[in-house]
Amino acid sequence: MATKLSSPPNQRFECRDCPARCCRMPWSIRFSGDEAKRYLDEPWVRERAGSEGAEVIARGVLPMREKDNRLQCVFLDDDMLCGMQKQFGHEYIPRACQAFPFGFVRDEKDVVVAQLSHLCPSIRDNYGTPVDRQLKAKLQQKGGAERMSTALATLSGTIVPQSSYLRVAKQWEEQLGADTSPTSTLARLYDVTAAFERALPPGAERATDAPVEAALRQALGQEIEPLTPRPKPSFYARVLFAYLLGGLCYPSRVQGTHRIGKAPWTAFHGLRSFWNKVTWMLGRGTLDMLFVAKPFKLQRVRTVDRFLGEAEGALVRDYLRLVLQRRHIFSTPRHLLATVLDLSLATVVISRFARCRAAADGRTKVSHEDVREGIGVAELLLLSHAALSEQGKLMKNLRWLLLTKRESFRALLASEA
Repeated sequence: MATKLSSPPNQRFECRDCPARCCRMPWSIRFSGDEAKRYLDEPWVRERAGSEGAEVIARGVLPMREKDNRLQCVFLDDDMLCGMQKQFGHEYIPRACQAFPFGFVRDEKDVVVAQLSHLCPSIRDNYGTPVDRQLKAKLQQKGGAERMSTALATLSGTIVPQSSYLRVAKQWEEQLGADTSPTSTLARLYDVTAAFERALPPGAERATDAPVEAALRQALGQEIEPLTPRPKPSFYARVLFAYLLGGLCYPSRVQGTHRIGKAPWTAFHGLRSFWNKVTWMLGRGTLDMLFVAKPFKLQRVRTVDRFLGEAEGALVRDYLRLVLQRRHIFSTPRHLLATVLDLSLATVVISRFARCRAAADGRTKVSHEDVREGIGVAELLLLSHAALSEQGKLMKNLRWLLLTKRESFRALLASEA
């Protein structure tokens, strides 16, 4: 039986008009052990990577070096094209590189849903050829599709099977379609989901359809407290910005175990990276952030209007609904409420990044372009390319605290409401 493939209607993609963005990111591009052996057996690859780069390849990661205050792949030529691809062809490069910006998840109807990263300018701005003509080849290049988790869990330990947690997710998607600020909607979804979990029969190890329906009706019928905006970011919002957006600032973004060719002066990068985090925590100081045209004073962000309740907020609502529809967010077994948390973290990061970008340009209002770039940042840091298993202890602890402390969660959302 032929595999059913699905992608957003009218979406286009073509790898052009982009200064090799995917090859110049502060991320680890990983590949299999077989690919690593193939590269290390090739003299051209070993010569290009050098001895230090060969050690990185042996760990299953593409080596990167710093250039123009950014990391870039050692195989990227000055013309912003891949030297490895020129030398050996497209099928030789790592699967991750061949398939980008495509990923795939097999949904509950056994349809393979394309995950199209908005970090890619072609996907973001929708230019090129229709993606439906490319899906089969990209799926083969990727090496297959992920599968959705068969169940999620409540915080109390009840197992919610796939059919049941998707009923809850359908309610999330419908409520995110309303013409309200996504922060207000997400605050409501947290309360509704928490109430749903409390309404499930106590002591049951696995929820069944009838109790799930009853618990969901009860949760949706409760009165929800409105979200009141905060004038300044909460403590945990500042921690989140310091950890995630701080990692996009120079020199934090050029550090990493896959970096080669370190100069003696880079020993000071650790101190400067620490100062980046201090700057975010204090809300004062100058930062040089990825995808922002020039350094900016962080305190100027306060002069930029919040926008999630305005027309630009619709871009964020549409994106959050897309995240639910493409099912990747359900590919890892975890807590049901953690899905709402991830959508909320993404919303806050998108908003803060867009406002930073506007502040750097001397504007008091964000543009659609600012928000679209913020969505790409959310893809990079949270919802597409970042692996939960690779997050540090601080981020894992922060996530758990926000999951279990309602007022801290609401304060985070209120920081950008």
